[in-house]
Amino acid sequence: MMQLSDLAAYALEQYHIEEQHKWTDFPGFSVLSDAATGKWLALLMRRWDTDTGTEIQLADIKCGRQSLAEYPRPYLSEPFRMDRQKWVGVRFTADTEPEVVCRLFDRAVHAGELRGWTLVVDNDRPPAREGYHETPLPFAGGARQPDVRKTVETAVHKAVEIIRSTVIPAAEERREPKKLRQMRKLYSYGDGSFRQKCKNFYYQGRFMADYEDDVPWQGDFRRYYPTYHDLTPAQLRGYFTWRTAVRRGEFRPVPTSLAYIYIYELLNGIGTSGPEDSLEKLRAFQRGYTDTAAGDASMEKNLSRWMLELGVLSALPPETVRQYAPEDLLRQDEALAVLKKPESHTDPEIFSALCTLGGDKLRASPVVTDSAGEGERLFAMVWRRAAAEYREPGKSLFTACFGARRTRRWHPLGNAVYYSLRPAETGSFELNECRKYTFRDGVWREQSYDRSHFDKKKLPGLLHETERRLRAYLGTGRALKERPEEAWAGPFVEAVLEEDRRAKREAARAKVTIHFDDLERIRSDAALTRESLLTEEELGETEPMPSPLPEIPTAPLPAPPAPEKTGPLDAQQRELLAMLLRGESVTERIRAERGMPTVIADAINEALFDDLGDSAVECDGEDITLVEDYREDVEEILGGYINERT
Repeated sequence: MMQLSDLAAYALEQYHIEEQHKWTDFPGFSVLSDAATGKWLALLMRRWDTDTGTEIQLADIKCGRQSLAEYPRPYLSEPFRMDRQKWVGVRFTADTEPEVVCRLFDRAVHAGELRGWTLVVDNDRPPAREGYHETPLPFAGGARQPDVRKTVETAVHKAVEIIRSTVIPAAEERREPKKLRQMRKLYSYGDGSFRQKCKNFYYQGRFMADYEDDVPWQGDFRRYYPTYHDLTPAQLRGYFTWRTAVRRGEFRPVPTSLAYIYIYELLNGIGTSGPEDSLEKLRAFQRGYTDTAAGDASMEKNLSRWMLELGVLSALPPETVRQYAPEDLLRQDEALAVLKKPESHTDPEIFSALCTLGGDKLRASPVVTDSAGEGERLFAMVWRRAAAEYREPGKSLFTACFGARRTRRWHPLGNAVYYSLRPAETGSFELNECRKYTFRDGVWREQSYDRSHFDKKKLPGLLHETERRLRAYLGTGRALKERPEEAWAGPFVEAVLEEDRRAKREAARAKVTIHFDDLERIRSDAALTRESLLTEEELGETEPMPSPLPEIPTAPLPAPPAPEKTGPLDAQQRELLAMLLRGESVTERIRAERGMPTVIADAINEALFDDLGDSAVECDGEDITLVEDYREDVEEILGGYINERT
């Protein structure tokens, strides 16, 4: 989450602008002012919200009202206290993007620079020991006069060269490669916009695409949107030395900002043969650098997203782009596609989709782990039936859980230093059946299912009620509590369970097929065999076989009388519960009687389920403990038994 302190730190580090607290009566207000003119660039505001007990942080940045159209963000608005035409308001929340805020502040700084400078340059560049003479550069008129602006830009370039020659020792200047000096001369200040910065980086990067160096540099370097222009000669040589090693497959540690310069190069096609080669090199860098200890989480997140966006901008085949898209994004889309058309997918595919969208803890349920695949099959059957029979006005079960596919503005590579010579053409790009991108009238739009609009109770409720009933049906795990708000899912689960019972009864029936032609042949063969075994005397004395006696129906034996039950618990269970209520351990007692703790615990819970509707005791495999929520209920069931024993 970005805060006002982060903006103040960026202003100090990037522009040497210190935060100024001008009003003692209003300690929550401060300003960031142009170091040269003293004019305000940003007004920082902090106030305490007594209702929520949190600090609200706001800022007005002098970046021009047109910034609201260029950056349609929910945390950007009209200014809170300053003039509406020149200022933009920023609310610092969990969604505030540091890249966007810093870019707006850059715009405010550069806008102030365009109004004019008062530069002091030396006339004849005398030696430092002789001092120097100040020569004010007059500035008349506004920035709209092209001749004056050209004069100022020329003076700026001259001033920069003088400063470089003063700061950099002559020996180091002579050692600096000619290629680096030529690259610096390619830089154009232009209008000072972020697009101008990206353009400079693109042309300088193209010029330095094949450059190699062998002068390492060590130190810390941090910048938002770093480019070559932000580096000193020593840092530049160190960066190109590091890049030379990276191109050979050697991924050495380096400040994160320098690593971002290499990523920006690949996004702009610098040092690659085309978009696909850029993606391959980005993936190699991801595996060799960002996935190791040298990288960081934010870089990994940006890089995964940028590879997808570069593939879309380059209009590569969807199957190619999917190879580089973020894995979590693809998993979500694949799961949505499965649940949207469950009739076209297998039970394991549906169950995996339910885990992806409903939580992976479903895989650890005893319904799944103890049923050899039966639990997965039943979960899939419940989703199929519920998806087919769910009724809600204007909604299917899928829409009720995940909403409809939404269209919103898309800003590809919006937080990267990226410059394209060729503008995008009107058209569309379908990544998969759940995600599509279109470009029309100069605006990119994305159509997808937004996780922030998923119903947070619908799918979890269906899964919980299904698991609750499946535990009872399969006889596994402890019973789950019934939730009234999930009752809508019960009929779908019961319909599946009845279907499963019926299928199991059919499978259990013995199926015998009688072929009467074969039966007649068997009788004939048996008669011939019998005659061949009888002697002549036996043949003469044989009498016709008596007809079989008619079957006498027999009445079923009476079932043994059921043991008379004096209560929900037997003597042993009552004794163990009494010990638990007294705070005594029952482990030694069970071990002495050669009992199994898990079996005894399940028997007690089953005996008390009608009274409690939940488990009264828990077992970790060795010891049995009482669930404290049901202590009073157990005492009431046991009655005066405890007092009598004590």
